[in-house]
Amino acid sequence: MVTVVGLQFGILMAGAILTETIFAWPGVGKWMYDAVMQRDYMVIQGGTLIIATVFVVVNLVVDVLYAVINPRISVR
Repeated sequence: MVTVVGLQFGILMAGAILTETIFAWPGVGKWMYDAVMQRDYMVIQGGTLIIATVFVVVNLVVDVLYAVINPRISVR
């Protein structure tokens, strides 16, 4: 269950770009979309780095929580 919640976070981040663009809500998704439309490569690289870093940190937290919740798993 914990693993599924962590993986769903990535889908949530990908869906933010579509949702924010359709409804014109300000946020990371709209920011990235506007950068792509204006060909602002530095913003695209920075946004991709931020989203990827957050995704990796969430997956790391999920893996550590999985080891805490299930005592049969050992972290070595």
